[in-house]
Amino acid sequence: MIDISSTYEKLKTLLKEEGFNLICRINVEEYDKETPSTRRISNILPEAKSAIIVAFAGKGFWEKLKRFLEENPRFARSTENWIDEYTVLKITEVTAILKPRVSKCKVVFPFSQPGLNLDFMKLGELGGIGTKSLLGILIHPTYGSWISIRGAILTDAEFNSYDGPLANFTPCKECQKPCINACPAKAISLNGWNYKACLHFRLSTDICSSNCISRRACPYGMEHQYSEEQLAHHQRAVLKDVKKYWCD
Repeated sequence: MIDISSTYEKLKTLLKEEGFNLICRINVEEYDKETPSTRRISNILPEAKSAIIVAFAGKGFWEKLKRFLEENPRFARSTENWIDEYTVLKITEVTAILKPRVSKCKVVFPFSQPGLNLDFMKLGELGGIGTKSLLGILIHPTYGSWISIRGAILTDAEFNSYDGPLANFTPCKECQKPCINACPAKAISLNGWNYKACLHFRLSTDICSSNCISRRACPYGMEHQYSEEQLAHHQRAVLKDVKKYWCD
């Protein structure tokens, strides 16, 4: 087995320089065991042994992205989907250092095929990026819900050790749950996130077009909340996808 631990550490450093500050590695076999057959990594890369999960947390990513857009006006003009396009560009660039060290390597993203077939929430949960919450998204002990999983690097390389799920972290159980009353769509309850109620509401009113009141109400990681500008960008992007894929 080729030891790529030093390459992994370099990969993490380079990704963090580009704003992706939350990175973990998981065993593909563990993920595939807990996932329906249609959503397994082995369907995408049969030789895969490991998955490196790339995410960002907090406000730093947006600041790096804005600087990049200022320095690269042609890129800024070429797309409105800045976060996804920047994600593809930078993760693909950084992954180049891994490819000479492994036999098989493939980068996938949660916003395009074949990555759309994967359960990125499960990937993040298995790697300790967060724990499932009533909001329907992961919550991190430090950053709260202000995290975003951006991609996964699949490889046939194996590591001596892998990251695991967060232990003894049950945020919603120990919380007063202000998110429930804050949600204007009444889409959050003790049973979790009612995505149909949420999406119907978002399609019928502009109240949540640039903000998520319920997410802002969560007490975890409040100091790491996205700026109004960043959250508005996320909300608009999600609503655009909802109209494209869910309304058909």
